[in-house]
Amino acid sequence: MQTIEIRKIGPLVETGIVPVSQVMLLIGEQSTGKSTFMKILCFCCWLEKQVMIGGDSIVSKYTHYYRFWNELKKFHHLNDEFFSDSSYIKYDGSAVQIEMRGKKRNAKIVRNPKFAEIRHNLKLSFLPSERNLLSSILNIENLYRSKDVDMLFNYILEWGEARSQFNATHPLDLVFVDNMKYHYDTKNGDVLTLADGHSKIKPYYASSGVQSALPIQVLATYLAKEVGTSAKISPIEYLKQLDLTDSKIDIKVLTSVLSEMLKNGGGSKTEKLSDMSPSFDTVFKKLQNRSSYRSFHMFIEELEQNLFPKAQFELVKMLVGLLKQMDKKDTGYKSTVFLTTHSPYVLTALNVMMLVSAAYELSPDKVNDLGLEDYVLPKGAYSAYCIKDGRFESIIDEEYGFIKGDFLDSVSELVDNYTFELNSIIYGNAEG
Repeated sequence: MQTIEIRKIGPLVETGIVPVSQVMLLIGEQSTGKSTFMKILCFCCWLEKQVMIGGDSIVSKYTHYYRFWNELKKFHHLNDEFFSDSSYIKYDGSAVQIEMRGKKRNAKIVRNPKFAEIRHNLKLSFLPSERNLLSSILNIENLYRSKDVDMLFNYILEWGEARSQFNATHPLDLVFVDNMKYHYDTKNGDVLTLADGHSKIKPYYASSGVQSALPIQVLATYLAKEVGTSAKISPIEYLKQLDLTDSKIDIKVLTSVLSEMLKNGGGSKTEKLSDMSPSFDTVFKKLQNRSSYRSFHMFIEELEQNLFPKAQFELVKMLVGLLKQMDKKDTGYKSTVFLTTHSPYVLTALNVMMLVSAAYELSPDKVNDLGLEDYVLPKGAYSAYCIKDGRFESIIDEEYGFIKGDFLDSVSELVDNYTFELNSIIYGNAEG
């Protein structure tokens, strides 16, 4: 199980040891540390990926010259004041452990004992709260420049890669608005086709909700499609990374098999494997884990931005559905979605998805009758936390396994109190 612990960084005082689940949600008031936590977790996941697909030089690079600390700050826009001598990060991933103590200190990176078997490739994407800038500012991909690559610059690059997967022949049906499709073409750029099937507009002219939600669905769908496909690296680079020591394996045959794997998206073994030693099974699994994407991690800030509650629900449902599709692919590795929110409607949507899984355990047929079988995740797939005064509190009811009722609409008590007092004034005076 992946875990992370953070102390004394920005608004975060003490998170405790936080397990990483398939769907992880953070709620809290503004400036409580939700984004800070997710940015640090994302950076640790990204570095773990680099260690898994790279060689010894990656570990050496990020354990010297304060590189971990400096790149975390630059990429995610954290300044020196976020850190102190008491700052602490400890990430226990599936393949590596990363630990940093204090301010302007080197990180310690240790591979897990089964690193060679566990290491794999994956897709990772961070969607910042500024994501609608892509639609609200024309040609921002040509205007925005970063001296040092940061999260916004990286997001713009990812958007360019993701949108090219959807063309006029194979558009994307948008779940958060009725009867609207999206596609991209090199001549007209991003295109939205409206309900009549003929009218087309650029996202620049669409509502702020469409501008905010469009990147979420496009990137999430793209990441899910990438799982199981060939990683974008040459066969020679993979061979360099393998550190093969088995002299019984014919490298020429291995190279040929690897090339065929890459063409077929990390496909099955070929007849050529009969020419190789039995130990190829182990090598092949390592090759497959690194030559194709085995999972994805997606980090989304403020999913609810500018969206009607129904649209918020549909986005959460869509994300859970994609995770279910990844489970069906059975790559051996879990894909994950991390969310921050201020919205009780996002919590309610997540709670419904948790109810789907619980109901499925009791009556699969009835859940199927509701058309919800494609949204059933395993028990323990969800976690949700509230951050208050820099500390984490799980808002999952341990007895029932759902989000606690008082968090589903945390403002109701305040509204009810005001309503009672104001009604007393209005109707009390009327009686007098």
